[in-house]
Amino acid sequence: MVSILIIGHGNFATGALSATRLVAGAPENVYALDFPEGMSAEELKEAMQARLAAIETPEILVMADLAGGTPFRTAVELKMTMPEKQIRVVAGTSMPALMEAAFSSDSMDLAELTADVIQTGVEGFVDWDAQTADEEEPEFEDGL
Repeated sequence: MVSILIIGHGNFATGALSATRLVAGAPENVYALDFPEGMSAEELKEAMQARLAAIETPEILVMADLAGGTPFRTAVELKMTMPEKQIRVVAGTSMPALMEAAFSSDSMDLAELTADVIQTGVEGFVDWDAQTADEEEPEFEDGL
């Protein structure tokens, strides 16, 4: 099983985890770590290192909000210093990508899950106008 750590600016991580639980239930292997206003980069690093060390599975997918941001850069730095863990770091986390990660993490290895999550994130973007341009009356499926 691959564990998931959501990271991001402000309350992004806990908000994304809360939304996932609301829509699809509570996955047991998904964790969140926020980078709130007032927290230093060093404090974030210490908190993230402790969180990663506490995760019992050796494979961890870290899902950041934004490439190049402090949470993302910190995760990449820690990945290099924790050889006992197999860590992949991705950015651009969205609800479709997060839900795919949470509910496929027990059936794929880390490399497969990472590729699947990225593909799901890309496919999760929808342009409603382009999607329904040829339809006279759009059809809606039942919601989640």
